[in-house]
Amino acid sequence: MNIQESTLVFKLSEGSDFSALNITSEIKHFIADLSGVSHEVAKSITNKLTTFDSSISNMKGSFVIVCDFSFDDSLTIVPTLQEAYDYIEMEEIERQLEL
Repeated sequence: MNIQESTLVFKLSEGSDFSALNITSEIKHFIADLSGVSHEVAKSITNKLTTFDSSISNMKGSFVIVCDFSFDDSLTIVPTLQEAYDYIEMEEIERQLEL
């Protein structure tokens, strides 16, 4: 399966949450685009992002955050969308090698 076809990219802005995500069975990986979000807003939703990350990990998927700054060491945060896709591809290769 193509990584981009199995990845949902969603843009978070101030006041948004995860309830509007339309997750289908084909979607395995998630990229949260926090570009343009302030450090304060990113920190305020860290608990939600961490919870979402652990639920995706349990489903053998990937969750990557695109952000200009790092705000939590336990989350995978990269500066560009392309790096997020690259990270997901690397994780998929690792999962395949573990089988």
